[in-house]
Amino acid sequence: MSYTRGSNGRRKRFTWYLDIDPGKLIIVKENGQKLSYSLREIQNILKTLKTRFSTDYFPLANNVELLSNGTEQAGLGTIILKQYPRDISRAQGAGYLGVVLEECGYLKWNGKHVGIEWRLIDDKFAIGTLTDRLAYPK
Repeated sequence: MSYTRGSNGRRKRFTWYLDIDPGKLIIVKENGQKLSYSLREIQNILKTLKTRFSTDYFPLANNVELLSNGTEQAGLGTIILKQYPRDISRAQGAGYLGVVLEECGYLKWNGKHVGIEWRLIDDKFAIGTLTDRLAYPK
């Protein structure tokens, strides 16, 4: 069981797994809703984080209103939105994907429940490595 990084009253419980055959990460929210991200898309998200932020902290950046009108700051949510144009729900899933990438050893959380940020701590993004880490997290 995993939890998003919001405060105790706002954090959400979820599970996740790698569906090897189609090569997709599946996130199952506590309400049963599913989000999916392909390995190639996750790889592109990580590469973009590396290019844009290097090892600096980056924000969650997943406010639905700001994503919808194009004014959200650069961060994980906006990078996801570039992979999935017009799919705000996936971009809002940044809070879930960030935790998954943290649990797989790619990201480090800043420890804050308000002003959530992560930084990249590993840049081994080959599909085989990504597959192994999602199938067998640390």
